Amino acid sequence: MSDVRPTLPAPGAGAAGMRALTPNERHHLDGLRAHVRSSGVDTSAADAVGTFVHRTHASWVAAGGPVPEGLVAALGVALGDLVVARAAGARWMMRTAGSGLTPAVVSLSGAAAVLPLDDIRARWDTGCAPGWGAGYVVAAAAHLTEETGTTSPTVPTPRSSAETAPLPPPAVTTSRPDVTPARSAAPNATPAGPVPTPADLPYPPSPSAQGLALRALGQMLDALAADPSARPFAVVEVGGRADLEEFDDTPAARAWVRASGASCAAVAWVGVLPDDGAPAVLVEACDARRPSLRVAHEYAPARPAGAGRARPARPVGDPIVLGNGAPLL
Repeated sequence: MSDVRPTLPAPGAGAAGMRALTPNERHHLDGLRAHVRSSGVDTSAADAVGTFVHRTHASWVAAGGPVPEGLVAALGVALGDLVVARAAGARWMMRTAGSGLTPAVVSLSGAAAVLPLDDIRARWDTGCAPGWGAGYVVAAAAHLTEETGTTSPTVPTPRSSAETAPLPPPAVTTSRPDVTPARSAAPNATPAGPVPTPADLPYPPSPSAQGLALRALGQMLDALAADPSARPFAVVEVGGRADLEEFDDTPAARAWVRASGASCAAVAWVGVLPDDGAPAVLVEACDARRPSLRVAHEYAPARPAGAGRARPARPVGDPIVLGNGAPLL
């Protein structure tokens, strides 16, 4: 009836593989909370959240289409907040062990934890009954408090450091390859402030996704130097083989990637930097079912003969990390 995945199975193991949330990560979770609250769900009631989970999943099954990763993560945070409120001393932390960073709810002693975002994502593939969400909250809280046997008698409003945090705008794509897509909704939101390296993101990319992003940046810069009207392209890795295709626009490239069944993919296009509008090559790359890495490289446009000394387009400065984006696969 409920899937609770312990991440620190040995009592007394402490908070190994866990660390405190950074300010950006706390802001990110608050954005996810705002996403669920905007639907009108009573996030203080496990039954209400659980019913919303079931209804949302049923609607997605009926409509088809890609998994709404941002909404699934937001529902995971809503369930995790209810666990935090029910299990005395429980708190959110970031799990650093495993294949990537994952928000976790950790017990007071640090000897046990659950992964609500991962658990609901796994349930999304198998389906969930109407009572699964509420049952998950009860089972997860019991798992975290079994050392002391204490739980809160009621489930108060989920705790948040910024209850009115605004929800970032939803991700959109455009048929114009010279326009940068809008920054995407949680969990694909770009953190506030500069992002020095991919490792500083809420969802750091895998080495394969990061390498593919950098290769795609280089390929697009080379294409732009040869032809100022370089077209968007997508590259996918399937079975150890990389395939590249050019497209008239980025939506077509993204659609090709989604249908590819690839393990890792990237989409590259020519656009502008989000902050200052400078011409730039932009790339999104990710592994399957993971938020993408969004990077850019500013360039100086080609100068034709007759406007001074002719020159091809050339890169300016170093690659820039823009943040996480919606999964491509």
